Formats: sequence, structure tokens, C-alpha cells
Amino acid sequence: MSNKPIKRIAIVDAGQIPDIVNAILPFIEDRYELQITQDYDADYVFHSCMGYDVLKYSGIRIFVTGENVSPNFNISDYAMAFDKMDFSDRYRWLPSAVLRRKTYSNLVKPRRPADDVLAEKKGFCAYVMSNTKNSATERSRIFDLLSAYKPVASGGKWRNNVGGPVADKIKFQSKHKFVIAFENSSTPGYLTEKFTEAAQSDAIPVYWGDPEIGKIFNPASFVNCHEFESLEAAVERVKQIDADDALHKEMASEPWFLDGKEPECLRAEKFANFLSKILDQPHEKAFRRNRGRWGMKSEQRYYDMAFRPHLQIINLIKMKLKAIRNKS
Repeated sequence: MSNKPIKRIAIVDAGQIPDIVNAILPFIEDRYELQITQDYDADYVFHSCMGYDVLKYSGIRIFVTGENVSPNFNISDYAMAFDKMDFSDRYRWLPSAVLRRKTYSNLVKPRRPADDVLAEKKGFCAYVMSNTKNSATERSRIFDLLSAYKPVASGGKWRNNVGGPVADKIKFQSKHKFVIAFENSSTPGYLTEKFTEAAQSDAIPVYWGDPEIGKIFNPASFVNCHEFESLEAAVERVKQIDADDALHKEMASEPWFLDGKEPECLRAEKFANFLSKILDQPHEKAFRRNRGRWGMKSEQRYYDMAFRPHLQIINLIKMKLKAIRNKS
């Protein structure tokens, strides 16, 4: 029988398969016995950005996300997200790049011999993307610019030119010298698995997204489009590397992390400790959201917008009728 403390946890607003929460809970599974429940009185509620069902739960709310969405601390007690900010003990930066543990762990290991890596590269550049809707135009522009130089193998649903979406992204990317790793948008701290999957493929990532990525990963190991005045200039750098095997091998020999060391801020124990500080407090003292009068009023407004939209219409009608009476 386990001697670990029991923690009753609900998971909501994270999709039918709550991948983001399922990736975070392993940080603390060795410290607690986690009992997943659907009860509204769950002690802790992990929630994401796919709804407002969290408002029905009374427990301590922990917001987590794999999307570029900022937390709402009027609703959540704590959050783990992409924003680069400090908010007392309520917030922890969590780039989703670290949540694909198998992929991420490859970046900590010594790199393979560069000669072996280059010998395996039969293609120029790979891109696996399935959707450009509501995302940065840079994602399609880089494809067009590189394709004007040499054909880029597109293995996703978007502009697929390899006979259909690939079944194994890493295997597909591993055949190519370069991999386009462009985020959906560019925000400091928004760093997803796109970079780490390119790195796992032993390709040179052509990256755009987090303008501060060079503070985490070694700039000598990839093409950081934020270091260039334009995407066109970044493409010229890709051409230079492609034409110079010695330069390619030099980059392929560089460690992924600055100084070859995993940053403290990305280590698993840092995220585990953040969550443990929440779970180890006496339950009533762990709340951080405003549960007073104005906090409850604010939360009620969110609840009404989500679950009682007819009240919003009624209130608008009342306001218009009042305005008409005041004019008359």
C-alpha cells in the first residue's frame, strides 16, 4: 500500500484526451497518489483553455496550456504557461518543448558524430505542417522562399508533396539536412516541441517563434530567423550552410544547449517543485484567486457568459429600455 499523500484531482477544459495535463502529471506522480475524479468538490482542478467548466469546480485551480494563451488569474489560482512573467508563487513558465520527454531528452545527450549525421541526409529540407489557418504568414513564406532555392519536402496536410501525410515525423525529418520549425505565432516564451523535434531528427532547425530562444538553445546549432533582418536573409544563411559541408558539420557538432548544459529553468524538478508547493500547503491556505465579494462577482460574469448567454441578452434589452426612458 502506498504511503504517498493522496490528492483528488479533476481535469477539465483540456479536450477529450487531455494531453497537456497528462504530460504534466508525471512530474509529480512519484510524490503523490493522484486520484482522478469528476466530482465538483475535487481538491485540485487542472484545466486548460478549451472551455469554462472549471467555473463549476470549487477546488484549487491550476491552469496549464500547450497553446499561446495567457492565464486568467481571476479564475485560476495558479498557472503554467508560455508567458515570460513573474507573479509571486502563482506562476511558472512552462514551454511545452519540455513535455515531450523522449524528444526533449535527446537534447541532453552528446551529439552523434557529424560525419555520420551528414552521410544520412539525402534530402534538403523537410516541413511538417497541417494547418495555416489563423497562424502567422511567416509559416508559408519560409516554405516559398526555401522552395525557390530547392524543393522542400512537405510531409503534413498543408501543401503535401510526398504522397500524403507522413506516419513518422521524426523518421521523415531525419532524412533531411534542414527542418523548418516555425511556431504558430511569435511571442517571448512561446517555445513548443517544433524546435526539439527538429533537433531530435539531427537536422539543423530553421526556427521562428520565440524571439528569446537564443537564451535557451545554442545559437551556433541552428538558424534563428530572429537574428536576421528578414526571412530572405535567413534563407541566404541556409543556402550558405547547404553549400558548405564543413560548416554543416561544424553546426552539427555543437551542443543544443548553451555551454552544453541543460538550463536550470527547464529541469523537471523545477516544475515538480512548483506543483509540490501548491499541493503540500494546507488546502485552505493554497487558494490564491479572489474569493471575496468582487472576486465572486467577476467569476459570476464569466459563468453567465459561458452557461447563461440568455441573461446577457436580457440585460442588454434592459439597458436599451432604460436608455430610451431616460431620453423621453
